[in-house]
Amino acid sequence: MFKNSALLVLVFFLFGCMASATSQSDIDYLKKEVSKLQIKYSALESKQAQMYSKFEENLVNADVASASIQELYKKTSKISQDVTDLAVIVKSQKSGNSNGSSVQIPSKMYENAYNDFLVGKYEFAIVEFKSFLKQYKDHDLAEQAQYYIAESLYSQSKYSEAYEEYKKVEELYPDSKLIPSARLKMALCLELLNKKNDAIIVLQTILTDFPKSAEAFTAKEKIKIYTNDKSR
Repeated sequence: MFKNSALLVLVFFLFGCMASATSQSDIDYLKKEVSKLQIKYSALESKQAQMYSKFEENLVNADVASASIQELYKKTSKISQDVTDLAVIVKSQKSGNSNGSSVQIPSKMYENAYNDFLVGKYEFAIVEFKSFLKQYKDHDLAEQAQYYIAESLYSQSKYSEAYEEYKKVEELYPDSKLIPSARLKMALCLELLNKKNDAIIVLQTILTDFPKSAEAFTAKEKIKIYTNDKSR
């Protein structure tokens, strides 16, 4: 049975941080959320135990057990996200970044911004992603928010601004998995700004630093195209 005891540790840690909330309404809100998470987590643990017991007694086959475990994993991941949200809210309040008594859920803020991005409301998305980063720069979704600020600008053909925002992905989040993609988009921005020599330099860094990435294949093909164009 896979274990998620770390979630409970985080939940109980949050109780110790309640006193740092900026208002009584914040404290009450966080207490209610933690209680909900505890109930959900206990229910998941019980379901896991029941499933494994049935599997060991051959009452369910491997496929059924696997599907059920995957579903439990999804639910547990959701709880993990909820705990992350609460932890970041508490940290933000402790550092004085909260905007008062109202509590905004980080993942919900991100989701709203991303939905605006998907339907082409790029200006709204940029404002929302920036607001998210201002309040929750340490959240797990922060690097994605930064990337989609750049994507929103790119989609509006603001290539110079987009380049700078893609660049920030690596500057602010040096361990991000989005770095190869951000570098590739930086190169595309440079290409569209008629700076192909600079684009080639960026593409070569992808081949050097991320040789097995999907972006490396695209970078290699792009370099060939640029080189052929020069030889004509």
